[in-house]
Amino acid sequence: MKELRQHPRLLHRASVNLTFNSGQTITTHTIDMSNGGLFIYCIDHPEVQLGDILEVIVNGIQDPVARAIRITRIEPEKGFGTEFVES
Repeated sequence: MKELRQHPRLLHRASVNLTFNSGQTITTHTIDMSNGGLFIYCIDHPEVQLGDILEVIVNGIQDPVARAIRITRIEPEKGFGTEFVES
């Protein structure tokens, strides 16, 4: 199968806070990341749908900045792939 990614992935586990459209915030972690987006471990969160835009903050860094991400792929029992949304 042809690789469709524009950016190479880096396997990396980083703690993140996700804020959903409902306003609920959870703490979880990334599985991998690239210049274009993140794959986030998040099982059993029924309110997410393809195209949803969430807010992510990477924990453990000084002066973290919230970034908007769009859900591009959902893998049940694993999480979802996202792309960064340019502001």
